[in-house]
Amino acid sequence: MKNKINAPSISLAVAFLLACAFSSTQAQTIAPQTQTQDITPSQTTQAPNLQQELGLTPEQIQKWRALNQDLGPQELAGNQKLRQARRALADAMESPSPNEEVIKQRAKELADVQSTMTQLQALRQARVLQMLTPEQRVKLREIRQRNQALRRQQQAPNGLGQRQQLKRGANAPVMTPAQRKALRQQQKQKR
Repeated sequence: MKNKINAPSISLAVAFLLACAFSSTQAQTIAPQTQTQDITPSQTTQAPNLQQELGLTPEQIQKWRALNQDLGPQELAGNQKLRQARRALADAMESPSPNEEVIKQRAKELADVQSTMTQLQALRQARVLQMLTPEQRVKLREIRQRNQALRRQQQAPNGLGQRQQLKRGANAPVMTPAQRKALRQQQKQKR
């Protein structure tokens, strides 16, 4: 049985999950959490204002906090298992004498952990959506789209798509338009 996972939706779910967890820790003034999370720069600037942008009521904030207390430990443990499973698979593949059966087993373990994390993320998203009003859901969709566009821009510097980056070469220097123009003029002069 093969499971096909849509990578953009998983990355969106992960980003949303991290944004939810981070914004909840920012909103808590009584007992701040001491656990750290991997957060990208774009999430750092966006996440603390998520509750404000959505206009959550005090009751919704309480539900949000309860959700984080309920699912937070499971997500942290799952993320740790995910890192360990990825490392175990990489170690098995990079072994001086790789054993295909061990590699298959490590790959299956990684897939199982990923499946568990996807289920947790879906559960969190469903619970968050249940606590939001229809207007807040629309606003959340807009925020997600904005963040997805920002991620695409960060992944493709200078507006180049992935194919264009590969065509240009990974180590090729990035030139400004003025530099490109000067290079073209030099090439014309040589002809």
